[in-house]
Amino acid sequence: MPVFFWQVIFILLPVILLAGFGLYSLREDRLLATQEAREAGEVLAQHIAQAVGDKCNQKLEDFRNASFELEGNRLCDLGQSSWEGGWVAESNAWEHIKLWQRANPEVDLATLPPVETDMPPDNAQETISLQPPAWLEYLDSAERQLWQQAKESEFVAHDFSAAEAALKKFVALKPPSGARANAEYVLLMAKIHGLSNLETSNILAGSALSYSAELTEAGLPIGQLIWYQRLRLMPDSAGLVKKSVNSIGSIIINQPSFFSGRLISEMERVTRGTQSETNTTTLRAWWGAKESARMLIEDFREQYPPSTWKAAPYWVNSTLGEYLLVLRANTSLDTNLPRREFPSYLLFPKVMVQKALSDALAESDVNPPTYSRVDIEVAGKKINLPGAQPAGNTNNTLPLLGLANGELMTNPSHLPVPYVVRVSLASEELLYARQSQRTWLFGTLILVSAVAAVLGLYAAWLSFRRQQELNEQKSDFVSSVSHELRAPIASVRLMAENLERGRVPEPARQGEYFRFIVQECRRLSSLIENVLDFSRIEQGRKQYEFEPTEIETLTQTTVKLMEPYATEKGVLLNYLKPSTPFSPADLELNVDGRAIQQALVNLIDNAVKHSAKGETVTIGIEIPNATLVHLFVADHGPGIPRAEQEKIFERFYRLGSELRRETQGVGIGLSVVKHIVEAHGGRVRVQSEVGQGSRFTIELARTSSEGSKPH
Repeated sequence: MPVFFWQVIFILLPVILLAGFGLYSLREDRLLATQEAREAGEVLAQHIAQAVGDKCNQKLEDFRNASFELEGNRLCDLGQSSWEGGWVAESNAWEHIKLWQRANPEVDLATLPPVETDMPPDNAQETISLQPPAWLEYLDSAERQLWQQAKESEFVAHDFSAAEAALKKFVALKPPSGARANAEYVLLMAKIHGLSNLETSNILAGSALSYSAELTEAGLPIGQLIWYQRLRLMPDSAGLVKKSVNSIGSIIINQPSFFSGRLISEMERVTRGTQSETNTTTLRAWWGAKESARMLIEDFREQYPPSTWKAAPYWVNSTLGEYLLVLRANTSLDTNLPRREFPSYLLFPKVMVQKALSDALAESDVNPPTYSRVDIEVAGKKINLPGAQPAGNTNNTLPLLGLANGELMTNPSHLPVPYVVRVSLASEELLYARQSQRTWLFGTLILVSAVAAVLGLYAAWLSFRRQQELNEQKSDFVSSVSHELRAPIASVRLMAENLERGRVPEPARQGEYFRFIVQECRRLSSLIENVLDFSRIEQGRKQYEFEPTEIETLTQTTVKLMEPYATEKGVLLNYLKPSTPFSPADLELNVDGRAIQQALVNLIDNAVKHSAKGETVTIGIEIPNATLVHLFVADHGPGIPRAEQEKIFERFYRLGSELRRETQGVGIGLSVVKHIVEAHGGRVRVQSEVGQGSRFTIELARTSSEGSKPH
């Protein structure tokens, strides 16, 4: 062991020194490259911030203009507004919208909420949630009593005459305008009660209340209710004149409510397939955009309470996606101010911000190095830039190379939106490309040296282990052979001395002694033959002489040969013939008969040695098919563990330690058997269970090449 220890030291020491020097040199190269990359990253971040700012701002302004033009065109189509310049200006706006949409196919402008509008407070009338109208609070006791009486007469007692009389008295008291409009509405409903659809439709069409924006006691616009009832009386695809479409659009645009969507659905049913369907589609698109805006504002209020508002950009998470909302600067946020003083805002979908930044970066003359990754944060939100990142590391802990700040001036009346440009190291391989050759050379040298050292250590360890194993096997082999030789030699010597000195005068006893001497000599010859065969096999000098041989005769002869030995051990040998009929030609194989007999002798010897007195060892022949012949030897010994069944055919291998073995042998018998069988193109198999005995089977082909083969 001390010698081996010093071998390890002398092998590893040069490799360790070489690896240390190489790693130190590579580390210095990497530090230098990293420092240069950081200096370049700072400059790059500044250039990107300057180049992206103006271009991105222009793209967001183009988006804002396109959204404004789309909103204006929709209102013009619904008769609620007009362009300076008439239809020519409207046509130019549509052309500009189409051009913008073709340039930005990723963003569906028609489905997005308007970019710019005012934000109503929670108590503003523009909210679409149901709220009691203000006129209810201003009724005096007499008005309230008459109003209650009218409702009970109409809706409880169904006495429309009494309801009409109460409402006329109510109107005579000159209540607030909203209350008067509601009284007129209830009188109108009483008037049409029981009339035909045509009469009802004519009366509703002639009512001035169809243009009223006043709210009912339930908070619904009266004008929308009247139009809804008129549309309900009309058949599918009846159509509407443009004036009616514009009127409905006016009351929805000026007084949106949760009921507006249902009214538009009725319009779609009535105008489907008619000339007015286009106007209804426009109204639906306008309503959808406003609904989206309201949903976003509601989400904004939930995420940012009004008490925390200030002129700043906010990111809003909504079911519609993420949006950047920018409140107008220098505006009071007092919710009691008139509508014109409500805070206005700009609303940009994240996908638009992302595309504007990505396009601005692509159109700039700044080309980030292939090893870098550019990230931009807008108002604290990281914006992914599709196609702008190199392949490689994409985690959130990349080494920072450079950082710069900028501002998106979305509108002069709004606060600038801050953004941050970060340049990070995304690919170390690309950064250190200039050092790749040196790195490769040093790395290869270190690797080859390390591999050589490891292989040398491994070879030395294998040699050391092999030498130890050979020494142990040599000791075991010498011990086993000495034991195997000493016992029969001592027996032969003792019996020969007794015969020589005349101590055995009886002829019968002398004959028994002679038989024992012959048997022990046969045992010595078998042992010596196995040792000699093993030596020839190890040296590659073992040769076999193949000739036609009757396997049954050979097997029976071998059994008879081993019977005296078995009898001495108290074991019975039983020869078992094949169970299927066969002719002598079926069992005539082209083999080396002497070698096959030796293999059988070794198997039978093992079976007898491992069998208790009185047990039976069965030897037999099987013909499983037309191409194979099986010779088997089965015993009822202690069996072989599964983990040991492959090892027993190795040379010198025996179960248990040399001092604890209860059976004779030197551990080469089964190794010789395996070599003999494989030399005949066959194989030897073992089937065994602990406590249930073992069965060894020699499989031989019924056809074999002729001649002599060296092995």
